[in-house]
Amino acid sequence: MLSGSRKHSKPKKKDKNPSGKLDPAKLAMVSDYLKRTISERPYGFIIASLAERLRLEELDFHLSSMGIITVPPEFDFKKIHEEKCISFMPYCCKPFDCPLNEIEGRKTSNCKAIDDSCDHPTCTIGHFINIAKKLGIEEYHIINADANLFKWLDEKRRQGYKHVVGIACEFAISYAFEVIHGQLGFDGLIILINGDKCKTKEEYAEMESADRGRLTFIDNWTLSALEELISQIYDEEIPAKEDESAIVDR
Repeated sequence: MLSGSRKHSKPKKKDKNPSGKLDPAKLAMVSDYLKRTISERPYGFIIASLAERLRLEELDFHLSSMGIITVPPEFDFKKIHEEKCISFMPYCCKPFDCPLNEIEGRKTSNCKAIDDSCDHPTCTIGHFINIAKKLGIEEYHIINADANLFKWLDEKRRQGYKHVVGIACEFAISYAFEVIHGQLGFDGLIILINGDKCKTKEEYAEMESADRGRLTFIDNWTLSALEELISQIYDEEIPAKEDESAIVDR
């Protein structure tokens, strides 16, 4: 039922950046250019174009209907568990009553959930991180500005990270996809948020410069689907380990 059960002929992945040298400032410039040009189009056109670039028709229907998109479509989500993976999410997913808001403001990259000290009952960032840590993801970034995100991603790429679980709205994905996947060479999962999402460049520019009071979230259906992915991984791993033990015993 899930994407891991599908058969694909996987083309050999090309090194998108053989020299390993990228300037985060230039990545931000590319992002700004794409943001300006893409956002001039109607929102419906942006969504249609994004669907085509992500090749949504090739995705597992169960996952995509839950708001989980594999990039590229044939990406094996078990790699998140087996290899080095990082994750990021936007600050607009933070609850308005997060305890850190009074200290640092809502638009900050700090988050108690990252160091397991969050007890907010409705924070979907905290719920997501609790699930993601079961997959072995230990490095997280809360996006407070695009430039800071790209700098962080470049640092992690140099440290050997290959995969990313990125949480975002369709508008952000429409231009950041080229930078994160095309320029930096990350693959992995995109998780779509719901709620009061930005749909124009004006709205997004406001969110970049200051907290404009928008609240987004990862819905429960998506979080449940992530739990299902983890269950499938563990169900496949446990029999494999039992088989190896039997061979050793013999």
